[in-house]
Amino acid sequence: MRTSLLALLTVGALAGCADETSLLVEVTSPDLVVPDDVDALRFQVAGESGSMLDQTFSIQGAWPHSLTVLPKDSTSEAVTITVTALKAGTLVVERRVNAGFTPGLQRRIDVALTGSCVGVMCGAGETCSDGRCVPDLLDGGVDGGMDAGMDGGEIVDTGVRDTGVRDTGVDDTGVPDTGVLDTGLPDTGLPDSGLAPPELLFTEYIEGSGNNKALEIQNLGSMPFDLGRCQIQRYTNGATTFLSIPLTGTVAPGALHVICNTSIDVSTSCDQTTGSLNHNGDDALALHCDGDATPIDSFGRVGEDPGTEWGTSPSSLDHVLTRQCGLTMGDTNPSDPFDPATEWTGRAWVSSADLAGLGTRAECP
Repeated sequence: MRTSLLALLTVGALAGCADETSLLVEVTSPDLVVPDDVDALRFQVAGESGSMLDQTFSIQGAWPHSLTVLPKDSTSEAVTITVTALKAGTLVVERRVNAGFTPGLQRRIDVALTGSCVGVMCGAGETCSDGRCVPDLLDGGVDGGMDAGMDGGEIVDTGVRDTGVRDTGVDDTGVPDTGVLDTGLPDTGLPDSGLAPPELLFTEYIEGSGNNKALEIQNLGSMPFDLGRCQIQRYTNGATTFLSIPLTGTVAPGALHVICNTSIDVSTSCDQTTGSLNHNGDDALALHCDGDATPIDSFGRVGEDPGTEWGTSPSSLDHVLTRQCGLTMGDTNPSDPFDPATEWTGRAWVSSADLAGLGTRAECP
């Protein structure tokens, strides 16, 4: 039972029309409590013509809370609905879905706000699901998106929540489940998660003079990989606590992603820059994805202060290091003894000309 119908908002000039065409946006949460965690909801609706609605409501009582949106002049216009949960005016969690109107019918769009997405900020065209940034959902992941019209039984899908569960394996070409033709009942399956397992490797390490710091990461997998699922953890001077450096962008199969200090001398090869990448020769680094406590790869030894550097020839101080060719798996134990000579080759840093090899992997023909 709906406990709160926030408003009936007309996006355009159809107020008072007897047409039942509308979207019922129903917001719920399995683990966020009103008003302890959330005390307001902001609804934003944008169409092909731009912003159509932006309104915030205070909420009380248990979930769900809902809002009805009427179409503008044309029911064929697709819309993006953004629901933002707020606490004392501060963003708690945000969810975004794409949807469309069905003439003569009210379509229900279910939006679930989960604690796993608190603090997760996604880029344009993405929304948070299970603590990860994924492409914007169609109808909130309800029925795989807008129907092309009538199905074989001449019955329009009403957009009721699917009863199936999300795939957990990696089939995975990103193709949605085929499900069953609509018969007026809920679809039987949700889209694939589309998440490939992380197969990433540190392939170049630069610890040069001043702000000449960089790391190169290669995608060894067979699918494009969303680096927004990952972070580099930097442990300074033997510390066991870390500074998190979030990664951004998507790296193609076999391709490289280069992250650099913002003030590096030559940034031509940098895919991402940040002032947080300012490691020295005695700082350990670990690459973590999907919130897993075990890293995908690591450099240095967490918890050990080697003085100024690990190794001698090559060393982690004032050096350009490249990973040995043929490796298919990173160092997943960041606490084991570390000597760069085991898996790395390199040369002493001389000048910014040493940045020329970033992003090429030319050392592995």
